Amino acid sequence: MDRYIIARMKVNKLGGKVYSSSGRYIGRIIKLFGPVDNPYVKIKVERRWGRNVGEIYVRGDRR
Repeated sequence: MDRYIIARMKVNKLGGKVYSSSGRYIGRIIKLFGPVDNPYVKIKVERRWGRNVGEIYVRGDRR
């Protein structure tokens, strides 16, 4: 069974790797939809990371 997350992120490409705020890998962006300036993204969860994550990041944005 595949797991997915829907989130809002300022990204403009598919396939970006998504990380938790602590740096653990979560999965990849597989779909962009919604407004162009602040789109929704569909993320395929490839690795479980814990019970509660408040923020997620795309590689390169973790500064």
